[in-house]
Amino acid sequence: MGKKKKQYYIVVEGHKPGLYNKWFGESGAADQIEGYPKAIYKGFYTLEDAVWWLKQFNEETLAKLPPDLADLLTSPEIGPTHIEDLEAILETGKVVIYTDGGAAPNPGQGGYGVVLRYKGHKKELSGGFRLTTNNRMELLACIEGLRALKQECEVVLYSDSKYIVNSVMKGWAKRWQANGWKKGKKRKIKNVDLWEQLLELCERHNVEFKWIRGHVGVPDNEKCDQLATAASRKHNLSVDAAYEAGETQMGTLPLFSS
Repeated sequence: MGKKKKQYYIVVEGHKPGLYNKWFGESGAADQIEGYPKAIYKGFYTLEDAVWWLKQFNEETLAKLPPDLADLLTSPEIGPTHIEDLEAILETGKVVIYTDGGAAPNPGQGGYGVVLRYKGHKKELSGGFRLTTNNRMELLACIEGLRALKQECEVVLYSDSKYIVNSVMKGWAKRWQANGWKKGKKRKIKNVDLWEQLLELCERHNVEFKWIRGHVGVPDNEKCDQLATAASRKHNLSVDAAYEAGETQMGTLPLFSS
């Protein structure tokens, strides 16, 4: 047997503190501590071990943690337990969709990735755009996943975007829509063109959105990230016309063009 590899790396003090799922390579943990004086970091075989180590720090250090590490302290382990839950969901006949999207820089070239599962079937989707944002790609990933369904379905959709999961599951998006896409009296909501489409698809299907932490070894979530990244790096990327024109009102412009 080959030597077991560590799956998680935590950087508490470094160029960019956070949770990483690789040591070397682009966006790896090694880049975050190289040349950084008094860096604090450690690698782990399990997420449970990583959480235990993190909890040993004093309150002052914990208060300064970035969001992904702070969330790690309060959310449940999603390793084998998540896989077991996935299998149980699929056995009920529901469709499971994983989504991810991003732009680098933000705004910048972006892409989305989707993995759909139904019983023994699996489908992957992706696309890239020359100028867009993280949130638009996260939204579009959900839209494309649901749009791929040819009939009314019961769906469990996993996203690592709390922006999307909370907005849908807590009813914020519907309230924005009822209020003329405004938060309060004056603040306009961004990405209205995509929110309109997503809410329409949620009316067509019975969708439960669930937040999932990114980069913790969940296979389909990792695959979505890979699909999104690969799509964003292709040549002759599509145009997110609504974003580039600075217009997010539904129907004013064609949404996407090649």
